[in-house]
Amino acid sequence: MRPSRALYEAMINLLAADEETLANEDALKVFLVISSFVPSLDLVLDDLDLATFTGSAAKLATVGEQQVFVDPTTNQEQIQILEPAGGWSWICTADPTLPETVYGWVLTDNAGTGLLGSGLLATPVTIASSGQGLSIPFLRFAFDESSPT
Repeated sequence: MRPSRALYEAMINLLAADEETLANEDALKVFLVISSFVPSLDLVLDDLDLATFTGSAAKLATVGEQQVFVDPTTNQEQIQILEPAGGWSWICTADPTLPETVYGWVLTDNAGTGLLGSGLLATPVTIASSGQGLSIPFLRFAFDESSPT
């Protein structure tokens, strides 16, 4: 059975407002990942290496109900994670011991233990010296009528 449009949209809105997951009162965290990985439903946080360069600390998402909208280009329902002041940008502030190549990011609960989502950069970025950095323009879950992406 396929859900109706009303049920489908209600599901997206409930997830964006769910206080146990995306709208938790304790801010969600975004970590940079320095190991190659494939985002999937079964990805395990313990299998990933997180960035350690100075300036790579996890960013805290803005607390509260996350933004929901329809992308007019793809017609997909979107849940956008509210960014912190200054956005999703990380800047290295001291030369790392070894260069670190950032492949993507993960979204976790506030404790940094429960994986909620992940994504890849279009092109990995290597951080080798102070002053280098990277930004992610937005963090979104995209849903079409058949599955999340």
